Amino acid sequence: MFMRRDSLSISSQFSASTRRGSTWFVRRDRPLSTYSLRSCNNLRGVADELGICSESTINKSASTSILDDDSVSDRLSNPNRSSLGARSDSMASVYSGAGEGRYGSVTVKGEVEFGLQYNYKQGALEIHVKGCKDLAPVDTKRMRSDPYVKVYLLPDKSKAGKRKTRVKKHTLSPVFEEVLKFHLTLEDLESRTLWLSVWHSDMFGRNDFLGEALIPLENKVFDDPSPKAYTLQERSEVLDELICSKGELIIGLKFVPPEDSNKKSSLSSAKGSLHILIKEAKNLCPIKSNSTLDAFCKAYLLPEKGKGSKHKTGIVKRNTSPHWNHTVVYRDVSLDELSERCLELTVWDHDRLTSNEFLGGLRLNLGHGKHYSKLVDWMDSSGKEILLWQQMMERPNFWVESCIPLRNSLDLRNT
Repeated sequence: MFMRRDSLSISSQFSASTRRGSTWFVRRDRPLSTYSLRSCNNLRGVADELGICSESTINKSASTSILDDDSVSDRLSNPNRSSLGARSDSMASVYSGAGEGRYGSVTVKGEVEFGLQYNYKQGALEIHVKGCKDLAPVDTKRMRSDPYVKVYLLPDKSKAGKRKTRVKKHTLSPVFEEVLKFHLTLEDLESRTLWLSVWHSDMFGRNDFLGEALIPLENKVFDDPSPKAYTLQERSEVLDELICSKGELIIGLKFVPPEDSNKKSSLSSAKGSLHILIKEAKNLCPIKSNSTLDAFCKAYLLPEKGKGSKHKTGIVKRNTSPHWNHTVVYRDVSLDELSERCLELTVWDHDRLTSNEFLGGLRLNLGHGKHYSKLVDWMDSSGKEILLWQQMMERPNFWVESCIPLRNSLDLRNT
């Protein structure tokens, strides 16, 4: 039996609901987590019928959620309604970050409308999310979804790098009119890709993918803030590459033979010097919550692991595309020796209080897996790594340069 608000004492400790012939009482001073699984299943139904959306709502001692008689009879007449039933935006926000969501559960359709503007005064990219049109329905019986928009600036896919709108319930053409902000410099935006995706918010966290739009921000001119419509696309393979990418390293190499070495026959065995120009990194993936990096690069000429082989660049603060222009020289090495050695370059995020964070690395060698006929795991170059090393050995006294993708992991020593 349900009572109107004016007939119920505000100090009441219970909320009651008649469900399938039984009466259930929910104590306001007892969180849902303390009930048994069977009780929780029943309580979920009670909470849904009463419009209770979270434990915090149940625990409020000075408030109650009582429906009028007409509303109660209307809700109880549909006890098996869809999970798209009444719930608050606060409940949606609790579950929206859980899991990666479901892809392929609905066919992507419709469009999203948004505009981009750079706020020079605040140093922030502003994304005006206007709304969506003709989205795919998750509840096909009632032809509706509970959509919201989520935005990342890839390759940063950290929790701190996420922005999202509120959930709009029971609609396929939601109107958001919200502005999402990312505080980044224009230089940092050059290495980012805007990933805007639309999702259906599920009560238990298994959100459904409704489509996405990808916009590279390299050379982007923010001169027109007016919203534009973008057709929603299925999940992109390019997106997977962007998320997994650790960035790139631009380096130059030059082998300088001794001055008295003129004959090709003696050049390979002549002791010269290897010059390395560590120019810059691009699109490094932030790890810290503030989405910035204090990056430096470290070099070893393997198999040497001592201080004589170790070189480090300076630290470039708060930049995901740092410019070092740092030169390293390894002396008294010959081309014959370099064919059996490996240049290992690793990029790190400096932290004064804790250990440095590994951001990515690469190895330059001939990739034959051996060091003087002995199998080693660090002679493992491929692709551009091998090509640059070969070009350096074939063109003494000339700089050769390449932009090489950083690997996600290496067999690293302690930092």
